[in-house]
Amino acid sequence: MQANERVYHVTSGAADLERILLSDDTASRANIILKDANLLLGREGTYIRVIGTEEQLKRVDELLKEKARLVEGEELDQVLAKIREEDERALSGFGSIFTE
Repeated sequence: MQANERVYHVTSGAADLERILLSDDTASRANIILKDANLLLGREGTYIRVIGTEEQLKRVDELLKEKARLVEGEELDQVLAKIREEDERALSGFGSIFTE
């Protein structure tokens, strides 16, 4: 995990949390991505991946406090590996558009 990256997990209400983050001036400037936890790891709910500055992440922490669980340890490694896998597949598919 990068120092400027966090992953949160919620079992429900992810769309509401996304609206809260996007309506905040500081948090909305971060890169916020929602991923279906079932598709990533076969779990219930949604993962919220946030990449941003220290200030943005601090604000996201405040907004999501007691609303979402910060993902850590082995689960975090698994989530990030799956997201990177998806990104690589998407990039390789996109790259094939420009070859042959």
